[in-house]
Amino acid sequence: MIMPAIKLAAEYIRSATNPPHPPHRRATPGMSVNTEMTMKLARDGIQLSFDVAGTGSPQFLFVHGLGGDRTHFAPQMEYFARQGRALNAELRGHGESDKPQQEYSIEGSAEDLVWLCAQQQITKAVIVGQSMGGNIALEIAARYPDFPAGLVLLDSGVLFPASAGTVFAGYLEGLRGPDFADQARKIVADSCLPTDRCRAHVEQTFLATPQHVLVSTFTSLFPWDVHRARECAQASRVPVLYIEAAHRLADLDRFAALCPQLVTAKAVGSGHFLSLEVPEQINPMIDRFISLYVRRRG
Repeated sequence: MIMPAIKLAAEYIRSATNPPHPPHRRATPGMSVNTEMTMKLARDGIQLSFDVAGTGSPQFLFVHGLGGDRTHFAPQMEYFARQGRALNAELRGHGESDKPQQEYSIEGSAEDLVWLCAQQQITKAVIVGQSMGGNIALEIAARYPDFPAGLVLLDSGVLFPASAGTVFAGYLEGLRGPDFADQARKIVADSCLPTDRCRAHVEQTFLATPQHVLVSTFTSLFPWDVHRARECAQASRVPVLYIEAAHRLADLDRFAALCPQLVTAKAVGSGHFLSLEVPEQINPMIDRFISLYVRRRG
């Protein structure tokens, strides 16, 4: 039985901050694990944190969005690591990964994740990305077409509606200012429904993300959408599932025209952070997608 999302995320955070076992183990490339372990590997001197669990096939890569960390996919790790090998990454600048002063981009995150998976011998993964994590999944599929077995985008901003530009410009201006923490809270509040139980937890992970990371990453989102989203959607050759939350963040008609294998679905009663809010809906949808589209293709 899947634990309620908030309870699971809370236990996940407690185990990360007050572990009953020694903290981070150094990961050995390709090591096989049957239980979930938090590890770090250094790429060009930058420590990247991730959880890995399970064995065999299918393989999964979970990618959180801006202001997230690995707890955002805790319900999915608990569920899908029973089926195969799963890696739950923390992007550079987020969670327990290093947070250097540098430019942050979707392209750079894609390179980090493919490298990280290679170290763990994950070579044909279903990539599940929430929000910006879905953009990163598309970027990986375009750059490394043989790597993904399928893509699952959870309420990702792909081919943004025209109205999003003004809203996002306001968010970015607020994040750059002295009251950036208040702006981060506003972004989370605007992204959630009043009934979303995960809001307090998501706010916590946003506020734990440094200002320079939020600003640099947010700055890269719209240029990527303008200059890369169309190309990446067209380049994808694997099955793609897009699960929408309450507020539309993607032009799904344009997306489908560029990517004919796109399958769409909609979660019921959830704001933007649906992997945490309604895992009882999301996990079976992903299961069904893999059964009907990914496995048949393979």
